[in-house]
Amino acid sequence: MKRYILPALALTLLASSCKLDLTPENAITYSNAFSTEAELNTTTTTIHFYLDNCMDAFTPLTKVGLLADETQDDGQLREGNPRSIIQASADWEYVYRMIFEANLLLDNIDKTEGLSEERYAYHAGQAHFALGFGYFMLSRAYGQAVITENAKDLKTYGLSTQQQVIDAGIEHALKAFELLPTYDKLRTTSGSVPASKQYGSKGNSATLLAHLYAWKGSMAELYGESSVDATEAYRKSVEYASKVINGEVGTYSLVSTPEELCQLLSDPSATNPEEIFTLVYDKSRGNESTSKNEVANLFATWPVNSTLTEGDLAQASFRLKKSTIQKLYPDANDARRTAFFYEFNTDHTVSGVNYAVPYKFRNAVFAIDQSAESGKSFLSINANYVYWRLADVYLLRAECANKLGDTSMAISDLNKIRSRAGAKTYPASGESDLKKAIFREREREFILENDTRYYDILRNGYVKTELTGKFPTLSTADIAGGALCLPIPSSAQRDKDGKVINGLILQRPYWFRYM
Repeated sequence: MKRYILPALALTLLASSCKLDLTPENAITYSNAFSTEAELNTTTTTIHFYLDNCMDAFTPLTKVGLLADETQDDGQLREGNPRSIIQASADWEYVYRMIFEANLLLDNIDKTEGLSEERYAYHAGQAHFALGFGYFMLSRAYGQAVITENAKDLKTYGLSTQQQVIDAGIEHALKAFELLPTYDKLRTTSGSVPASKQYGSKGNSATLLAHLYAWKGSMAELYGESSVDATEAYRKSVEYASKVINGEVGTYSLVSTPEELCQLLSDPSATNPEEIFTLVYDKSRGNESTSKNEVANLFATWPVNSTLTEGDLAQASFRLKKSTIQKLYPDANDARRTAFFYEFNTDHTVSGVNYAVPYKFRNAVFAIDQSAESGKSFLSINANYVYWRLADVYLLRAECANKLGDTSMAISDLNKIRSRAGAKTYPASGESDLKKAIFREREREFILENDTRYYDILRNGYVKTELTGKFPTLSTADIAGGALCLPIPSSAQRDKDGKVINGLILQRPYWFRYM
């Protein structure tokens, strides 16, 4: 991959907390780096490289939010111990590398000769989608973040408010939505349909907008921001979710059963009609390459990891008890119990604990390990990270429709997912809280699969009831001071020697007291 970063960009990179190699390679400079589409595509490819590698910036909150009974090493983190969260050393560096590359493309795409309108839209659309996704993720995990105007202005940036970061995400996602065609009409530089749904398209841009607007409205309510029209934000979320559900922005459909879903999620090469946006697992990158789906890897254990035995269940990084899953799925006919968990109707008891055995992802990748008795060691779940699928959009629309008072749509969408699982429709016996029912359905549907639960908790205002440890004791001032977000990475303020490089970026008040 050709690289073309100039020393003159150093100040911008420092402001963005990006630590890139500033030495040009292959004598590529601004004067010739974008002269052909092949050269332009180098930047598009780099954007996707960083998009595929940016999720580590959010790991601590993912772990905090997961539904789990036991954990091997992250108990203090999950209880909101500030020092444990700080020590987790989350860094938004790769997110800003992606943002920088996207801005770099948009700054220079007009230099590309002979670029048709269609090809312009493809490359610019990928950049805008990456920017929209990047700012969305930053607004969720860090709250306040840096919004960079471009890749060329030599200036330092301060932090923007959470709502400003959300609006930046919306601005770019709208541009991606307008520029990009549906996935089936996308064409790469070689003229082929992209090999994965990691590429920005009209469908995943609409899904991004649905999530951005839902987040915008719910954060306005959580933080009491009266200047933001939360109701209008929820309407916009429903509007874009409906475009996805109604097939206006691509062809997506729910698979027939939870069992079929598990089989598709477990095969990176499979065509999954429910899949909207995915981070690809590229095993060709090296012998140590792992799936971007950290959640699936955290729960991985016997029998998928064939180097283990049933007696090793208590050693998994994250663990669930059978009683917890029985409570989560009170309907014994809910097919997700037996699809998502191995031999669910059989007890798997280790040291007095009856465990539910994760089985949503069925296949693993192993590394050769001559020191191991089996001659191999577990490397990763063999799966792409299907970040958004159609069930997510149905349940997000249900959530926002209910907030708007449209209980008919909310119940219909909720029951669409329940019916696929063969579960009793809403209201089942004892159900009267539609908001909580939708939240629980998202737990049931996405358990073991993705990072959504922490952000679902925040959107619904369930911090004090669904999180443990320090979280239920947080004051209004703590929350306003950033307690529900990650601390601003130190690399955004200081260099490796501790020298201040950006005095405009200040740590959030809640975290400052622990530093």
